[in-house]
Amino acid sequence: MTGKIEALAHSVKADYSIISDPVNIFYFTGVHLNPHERLLLLLVDNKTLDTAMIFPALDGETVRANTDLTTYLPHDDKDDAFQYVFETISADKTIAVEGEHLIYSRYLRLIEKYAPENIQTLDDEVNYLRGKKNEHDKAEIKRAVKMTEKALEDLKTITVEGKTEMEVSDFLVKQFKSYGAVGPSFGPSVLAGKKSAMPHGDTGTDVIQRGDFLLIDFGVVSDTGYVSDMTRTFIVGEATEKQEEIYKTVLRSNLAGIKASQKGTVMGDIDRASRKVIDDDAGYGEYFMHRIGHGLGLDVHESPSIHGGNTDKLEAGHVITIEPGIYIPEIGGVRIEDMLYIDEDTTYNFNSFPKDFESMRIK
Repeated sequence: MTGKIEALAHSVKADYSIISDPVNIFYFTGVHLNPHERLLLLLVDNKTLDTAMIFPALDGETVRANTDLTTYLPHDDKDDAFQYVFETISADKTIAVEGEHLIYSRYLRLIEKYAPENIQTLDDEVNYLRGKKNEHDKAEIKRAVKMTEKALEDLKTITVEGKTEMEVSDFLVKQFKSYGAVGPSFGPSVLAGKKSAMPHGDTGTDVIQRGDFLLIDFGVVSDTGYVSDMTRTFIVGEATEKQEEIYKTVLRSNLAGIKASQKGTVMGDIDRASRKVIDDDAGYGEYFMHRIGHGLGLDVHESPSIHGGNTDKLEAGHVITIEPGIYIPEIGGVRIEDMLYIDEDTTYNFNSFPKDFESMRIK
């Protein structure tokens, strides 16, 4: 924990940092809580590195067992827990808060004591730190991916034709929980036939039929809080020539994006490398309407964002997805998504599940 707190303190130009997002509190302290409507804050003195946590008293045992803090500040439902902030941080200090998370009513409490001009945000600093993973993070993400892929491999042992999208989704959840996952990171999104052309379609009661594209996008949350995110698109039975053409185009785009994903590469260039295959080479550009990828780790969407307008460069420690797609309403859609770890001199693909066209037939 100390290294992460120190990195935060050195990057924030304020006297104190106030962390309110439970996932970020987990990142910095090692304790994962769901406070519901109750106040949960991590206060960091950026000069001394002293830490204080304001937390619901009912979570006291969990907090003390999983953290090494300077000060513990439990509160009951009858307490005005915000008084702990006022007692810890004097009125003349500058503070940095999570502007993307701190709710307005709590901002109003802050300006009861602190001048608005002394309040700044630290979202960019936290997002940057969260975006850089170490070897421990890499190993934990690898575990999450393994659970995901084992569940998807199990799907190939059953007959999906005649089942509903929801039945397939439920099957995947049952399987990955049997391998140690505590739940889904999202979804699973299971989209059959023409519905596969909806990048964020809803899994429902549609029956999977022979000849369908079957797009499956899902991930898990591991027992240590790390997530996965992968997509594979199957063909139920035999594919048409058009389906084969679309699939192989997306696969070439996926491989081009992976090849471009090296330390030092401008992130926008990765998007362009993948998009060129679909747009310029194959002429399907109008059917590819989202960015090529995103970061992930403790959340399924983290920094960095891999899109054409991003001029930042990939750095060692980034974990990103590469997920091109073609979505044609009258035919269906294909997306292929892998997770990558950017190392100093190489790029590691967490995913080993097959994605060549011949391997994607399912009964």
